[in-house]
Formats: sequence, structure tokens, C-alpha cells
Amino acid sequence: MNILFISYAEVSLCRGRVRAIAMLYALADAGHRVDLLTPYIDLPDHPHIRVLAGSESRSVCRGRLRTAALRAARQNAYDAVHAVDEAVFFARRLCRWKKIPLIYDAARCFSGKAATLPSNLGKFFPKHLQRMESKVLERAALIFSPSHVLTADLSGVDRNAQVMQLEEIPAQPLYARRNADQSSLSGPSGKGPGQVVVCSALPGHALEFRKLLMAARKVIEAVPDTTFFFKGIPQGQAEKMAANLDIARHCVFLSTDDPNPFLSALEIADAILMVPHGGSRYIHPQVYTLLHAGAPLVTIHDAVYDKVLTEKTSVRVLPNSESIAEGLLRVIQEPLFSLAVALEGQQLVADRHTYSSFKHKVRMAYHGLARAD
Repeated sequence: MNILFISYAEVSLCRGRVRAIAMLYALADAGHRVDLLTPYIDLPDHPHIRVLAGSESRSVCRGRLRTAALRAARQNAYDAVHAVDEAVFFARRLCRWKKIPLIYDAARCFSGKAATLPSNLGKFFPKHLQRMESKVLERAALIFSPSHVLTADLSGVDRNAQVMQLEEIPAQPLYARRNADQSSLSGPSGKGPGQVVVCSALPGHALEFRKLLMAARKVIEAVPDTTFFFKGIPQGQAEKMAANLDIARHCVFLSTDDPNPFLSALEIADAILMVPHGGSRYIHPQVYTLLHAGAPLVTIHDAVYDKVLTEKTSVRVLPNSESIAEGLLRVIQEPLFSLAVALEGQQLVADRHTYSSFKHKVRMAYHGLARAD
């Protein structure tokens, strides 16, 4: 099949867009020809993926993406349009014009009680947005959803919507396509770390980073050879505060623009701390990357994650420095307990969130679509 793939979000290993990349490779590795339109891209070349719009040097605006899509639709015969998230509203009109199937890779619900609006303008026109989303769900030949919560939300907008649940996957299998930089894994003193704790603060988290650094200090006081790798907190401010707390030489602050050091740190981690995005309706996909790493996961409790992060797969703590430090020290100082938690987390990923299963489901869904035509 010839597929036009449209995403208004970056398709980038560095930006952590795991699902879109996995979808691209699943289609391309199956032999489909995929033409890609996205604001920013930094993927390795693939013989079956052609970038029509997208750049590593600067982001492409949505207007240029839509113009490129219209030009491509005139010049090429496509069998389907695959639209990610908000791009589906433009893709629906394109599919209606070309009379080809629409594949909707959903990331959220745009209307109703569970709505996550595409912009502030959406709150002024809720009925119009609901009509648009209903038309999308009615028109789509395939609808992919990453979670049962989103599946229920979409079904609430259109009872007849045929939604296929396709779970999120960890990032590690995709990064086999490029080499990780191991040079950043030495501690600030230049020596290799002893105990390693990797802290991942998810986008939009509300926890003060001072509490994280205070927890780190308590752990370092108990286990002096511990090194912390932090991702997702303000680097400049955190470095100054770490210096004031006299733990700077134990702390490495990772950039959010390059995930390779982060994934490399996960490979040698003795403990992982996750700070979730409080108030989010959906599970952040990075949780599967953390579970895949093979170190025990300590997480600030959030009810949204209860079906994934149980007492078997994680150590749940309260959002204060004392509780966080206690959880980290427990997994560092109790190796048998830590091993059991880590193995349960890896088994969860192996049972329900593997890349091979993801690829198979995508290919079978597209195979069914091709046979229907």
C-alpha cells in the first residue's frame, strides 16, 4: 500500500515520539510505501519512508504541511491516509476528496467530559468540535487507541466507532537503530558511579524539584557513593540548588533534547524514580520505558497508573522528600525485594507491550483494510 502519514507533532527519536515512530517502522518494514509529513524529523533513512515535509534544522509550520499534503495527493495515488492526533481533522477532508480510507491514530478525546482541547479556541466552540470529532470517528476506517480509557472516551462520542486498542511500547527497541552515547555516564567527578538512581519527571508534573533534591540528599547521606541522573527538571536552577545542598558532585542533569544518555543511564540504574503528571487522564507512555529498564521503579502514587503500577510492579510513595527517600533506600538496600519488583515490571512489558506484538497488530489491521478494498 501507498500511505500518506501526517503528524502535526514531531516525529523524532530525540523528542521521544515513540508511538509515531513505531507505527512508521511497522508499516515500512512490512513493505508499505510511506510518505511522511511532519514539522520536525530526525529518523535514520529507510528505503520505504520518504519525507515530503519535515526538517532537522527548523520546524515546518502546519500551513506548509497541509500545502505539501495537497500537492502530494494530486501527484501520487495513495491507498490510505494515516493521521496522528489533531492532524485527523485535515486528513478527513483530504480522504473525502480522494475517496480513500482514513486511519486515525488517536492520542486524546477532543470533546465531551473527557475532552483535551487542541487549542484555547476549542472551549468557545464545544458543539462544533464535537461535530468534527463525530465526523472523524464515523469516517475513519481504522481507529487506533493506546489505552482502554481513551477507547471508552472515543466510544462515548460515537457508539459505533470501531476502535482497535494498540498499547504503548517502550522506547528501547527503537533505539537499536542508532548508537547510544555512553560517555555521559560517568559522574560529575569523572569517576564511574556506584549506586545509580535515575529520576524521570514527566512533562507537566507539579512536584517542586527542591523536594526531589532533598530526597536525593537523604539517600546520599545514607549511601554516599550514589549518583543521581535527573531528567525533566529545570537544569540551571537545579544545579544551583544541588550546589547549595552540597550534592552537586553526585548529580547529573540530563537534557530533554537528547534521550540517548537517559536510556544509557537506565541500563545501569539500580533504582528508578518516576514523578507522574498529576491530573492527567491518560498514562504517559514513558512508564513502559522505565519498566523495561530492569531496575525497580519507585513512583509517586497517582490513581491513573493503578492498573499498571501495582504493589508488585512498583514501590509507591507520597509526594514529599521523606517518603521518596525511604522508597529509594528500600530498593537500594533490599536487593531481593528490588529484584522481584524489577522482574514483575519487565514481565508486564513482555506480556502486553512488546514492539513485536505492536508491529504484528499494525500489519494485520492494514492487511484487513487492504483485503476489504
